[in-house]
Amino acid sequence: MNVAEAQTYNGWTNHETWVVNLWMTGDQGYYDRLCEIVSSGDSLDDQAEALEDFVRFEYDGEYSSIWADLINDSLAEVNWYEIVEMNQN
Repeated sequence: MNVAEAQTYNGWTNHETWVVNLWMTGDQGYYDRLCEIVSSGDSLDDQAEALEDFVRFEYDGEYSSIWADLINDSLAEVNWYEIVEMNQN
């Protein structure tokens, strides 16, 4: 296994990206929102930003804690562009 393969997860950039995509496509409410975002007609960059904003809004991490730091660090690793690109209809 080369370095690039070791840094990917199930064909996605990383585990964090895979998990967000799994939830966004596996829950009907989240999937409906993902479909709204990717069918908006906006650029992929804008769609990726909208998806990140949505997910971060779902997580209300306004209080400082170890959990907030861990979640924010994980969300910073997500390849939002890849998720919207792979879910284009």
